[in-house]
Amino acid sequence: MKLRQRYVIAGGVAVSVLITLTIVLTISSSDRLYNTVWEVQGAIRNQFQMRPKPQPNIFVGQLTVEEFRQNPLFLTGNPLIDDYGKNDPLGPGENGVPVVLPEITKHNASLALEKYHVNVLASDAIALNRKVPDSRFPGCMGLAYPHDLPTVSIIIPFYDEWPSVLLRTLYSIVNRTPRHLLWEIILVNDGSTLESLKGDLDTYIATKFPIGLIKIIHLEERIGLIRARMKGVRMATGEVLVIFDSHMEVNVQWLEPLLVQVRQNPKSIALGILDYIHAETFHYDWHKGYITRYGFDWRLVFFETFFTPDLYGPKDDLPKRGVVMVGAAFAVDRKFFLELGGYDEGMDVWGGENLELSWRVWLCGGSLKHIPCSKLGHIARAQPYSFPEGRRQIEVHNYKRAVEVWMEANHKSFIYDFFPEMKTADPGDLEERKEIKKKLRCKSFSWFIDNIWPELTVFDKDARAWGAVRNTATGLCLDNHSYLFTYEEALYADPCHGKLNTQGFTLTNQGLLRSSLQCVVIKQNYPGAPARLESCVTGPADKWSYPKVNEHLRHERTGLCLDLCDGLPCVKTCTTVVTQMWTFETPVLTV
Repeated sequence: MKLRQRYVIAGGVAVSVLITLTIVLTISSSDRLYNTVWEVQGAIRNQFQMRPKPQPNIFVGQLTVEEFRQNPLFLTGNPLIDDYGKNDPLGPGENGVPVVLPEITKHNASLALEKYHVNVLASDAIALNRKVPDSRFPGCMGLAYPHDLPTVSIIIPFYDEWPSVLLRTLYSIVNRTPRHLLWEIILVNDGSTLESLKGDLDTYIATKFPIGLIKIIHLEERIGLIRARMKGVRMATGEVLVIFDSHMEVNVQWLEPLLVQVRQNPKSIALGILDYIHAETFHYDWHKGYITRYGFDWRLVFFETFFTPDLYGPKDDLPKRGVVMVGAAFAVDRKFFLELGGYDEGMDVWGGENLELSWRVWLCGGSLKHIPCSKLGHIARAQPYSFPEGRRQIEVHNYKRAVEVWMEANHKSFIYDFFPEMKTADPGDLEERKEIKKKLRCKSFSWFIDNIWPELTVFDKDARAWGAVRNTATGLCLDNHSYLFTYEEALYADPCHGKLNTQGFTLTNQGLLRSSLQCVVIKQNYPGAPARLESCVTGPADKWSYPKVNEHLRHERTGLCLDLCDGLPCVKTCTTVVTQMWTFETPVLTV
């Protein structure tokens, strides 16, 4: 342990000698900083990894992509490929351990982290071809996969990505992907401002990788992540598309399980499971047995949530049905993706495209599957994209396009409750997207909620009463505090503001008292027991009665009535006290 720590610190000193002064002098000059770091990469590499054995008969860049695919034993002439797995195991960041830099470098690392969204000193200290820990479920490790799986085109757009981060993404793919399946990697430079990501990158790719394996599209002006991905999609010729971010490191046997799913069902999108790479230390982090799906609420907030037992299934390693997808880290049949209409290029920059594509897949005959045996490391960091019109304006535009095409009138009203400016926002021309919907005979959004995301409450559906629930005595309204998850959580009473996402509730005809994503439940049977929020799908599904407007909300199992205890919702013995009187904003029941 001491040896490892001493080696890492020594490495950090070496890095600081090479880079710290450069960052101090040139932090305001991005291009010179990039160029300097690019030049010292070789020096850093020589210090922190074993020197490869020379291959005198193989020259860098000599191997063609056809030869590369033909035989996994063919040498490329690049030791970062040919000698993969032979790095010093105590080298900085090797096998995913965190990089600890000396105290003297931390100020400069913070400046660079703020500017480039990753700790560039740590990144440049780590071998470009480092190994990462095998984070797969035990049941995945003994699986054998067919040899004759479809070929893949991997699309990677980037904008001002730090060079060593981008290159580490590429080396992880090349070194941990079966050669015969890797048809091409397509980089899309979305108008990066740094010269090092133009000519220097082209030269590096041309001389360090098999000829024709990695293709680069340089866009003169930034068009945004969504449209940049589509530039790569149109160039791709592999049977399956894989969409990646430019700051990832793939794990062991990451590709084969995705391809098995796509081959079994060409109308499914196969979703890899993301591990966490820390932006400051490049620690490759994951939790054993941890796998989640993704959901959304009426604000279109995207979040992680656990699988219900029926969806998780009997084994960790089996594919699991998803609801919506992350933007990167998925595989899809190229023909199916194009038939679906690809990404909506009427959207700007990024944001909302993952939700819209997820809805379209489910509604138009496809499916989403989380593939637990495909693990992918992803740096969790801020996006480098700026939003000239502001982030909120981009969200409103993109969401408006998705909502207008796919949602019904009542669903739109719930969205517009949170985005009032969306009602009058111009989404642009939607005819092409609506024609896709018509051509593919897509289902309604109500079908999606009923069958794929029943956790989401449709406030005015099957309702005895709905809207804000106001306490007659205090004027306070029930509030979920924007709680998104399925774990048990407190219910609150706050000043009424009328926003459905936090203060919208529905009393269903079955007696459930539902918030946007949870149900109100009582876990203890005594006067004064607190009211809680819990999943409507996996929780106790408590029933409530509400016979008249401005009346008691009575919890049927305990016979107690909703009241306030020190300002928080609770249940007490039913009386005529006014704090037990509640009014729904929209009573539907007959008085």
